[in-house]
Amino acid sequence: MKKDAKKRFLLYLIIFIGFGISHSLKAQDFLVTMQRDSLNCKLGKLEGDFYPIEFKLDDELMTGMIHKDSVLYFKKNMFRSMDDYRLRPWYPLVSLGINVGGAHQFGPLRVGLTEDFNSKKGDFSDRNEFYLGADLAVYLSKLTGYGLKYHYRSMLGGDIQQNYIGPMLSLRFWDSKRRNHWIVHGSVGYGRMVHDNAMIKIGTKEPEPIKLTANMLAGDVGVGYNLKLSRNLSTQFKLSVTIGYPDYVRILDYSRINPGGADPAPDISGYCHNMNSVNLTVGFAVH
Repeated sequence: MKKDAKKRFLLYLIIFIGFGISHSLKAQDFLVTMQRDSLNCKLGKLEGDFYPIEFKLDDELMTGMIHKDSVLYFKKNMFRSMDDYRLRPWYPLVSLGINVGGAHQFGPLRVGLTEDFNSKKGDFSDRNEFYLGADLAVYLSKLTGYGLKYHYRSMLGGDIQQNYIGPMLSLRFWDSKRRNHWIVHGSVGYGRMVHDNAMIKIGTKEPEPIKLTANMLAGDVGVGYNLKLSRNLSTQFKLSVTIGYPDYVRILDYSRINPGGADPAPDISGYCHNMNSVNLTVGFAVH
């Protein structure tokens, strides 16, 4: 069942990206000649001294070549199609954002054992996290895009590690000058937590570290702001919230600590409690 779910997820992702690519292929370019004539066409790559072009004349598809010295100006993807003669502003079709920052985990957190082997609860600072994330989106319009979101977080010096990946819906809200924009995103996907060196005690044995893992359905929503630096690069500030509750916590190396299975299972309540956190990051986006 898990393999089937992964195959379906990959299929949906390929469809999203393929749809976005096909949409960009339909877009047409704006060309102005040295004689100040304008043309809605598809302009190919320069071949020697000539550009290959496709355009419509009296509803008939025409192909030809135009010398580079005859071209005064051209702009890519200025028309929605070959039949559309309304100029449209340029908006990035693909965006890759990289963000680094901090996060804070909500809820109780068990960090080990006290000197008398009771559960030791973490304090406020123990729930502070390192955050690294990446968002890839293909935009089908100036507003709406689809893509993939991933982030990695760690606590307690890396003993607790959290990973999230899932499909993403992204919305862009541009300012009046079409330079900077707000981003609102939502995502539902797969969350995984790993706790290394989780201290437990079984019976009369000395306490020892074990490795715990937990898998879950998780979600991530956020809002950010992009400040344009150039046509292909912008800075990005983002505030997001991650929510995820594990169905179970698994002791990865249980056979090592209890090879015969005679002792009762150790108390691991409080370990890998949840993935709920608020995240504040800064980074950049490439368009």
